Amino acid sequence: MPTRKRAEGGQATVELALALPILALLLAALVEVGLLVADQARLWHAAREAVRVAVVDPDLSDARAAAESTGLRPVEVSVSPEMHLRRQGDPLTASLRYRPNARVPLFGALLQRVDLAAEATMRIEQP
Repeated sequence: MPTRKRAEGGQATVELALALPILALLLAALVEVGLLVADQARLWHAAREAVRVAVVDPDLSDARAAAESTGLRPVEVSVSPEMHLRRQGDPLTASLRYRPNARVPLFGALLQRVDLAAEATMRIEQP
């Protein structure tokens, strides 16, 4: 019996060595997906900030600055309706698009094509 125990002594070490790269890949994927979810939540917040500014100030650069103050750069901001079509009390929508940067080297390349989008709507306060 002692010879059999000695022959199986390194089995757990070999199994761990084989499983560790797979576990590392799964952890990296989980981290990258978590960062994407966090970016989407920040983008929703940025859309609310942009529309909040746009309903009182017709300048698109101020809405863009409010969206970028959340830390997402560069973010594409579009506001509708156009400035000459806005009337007090009508809804105004700010639409944002953001392409996140890769942060986890291996999975970042796979998720480079991901575009995040968010929009928010409020009533226009100023004519």
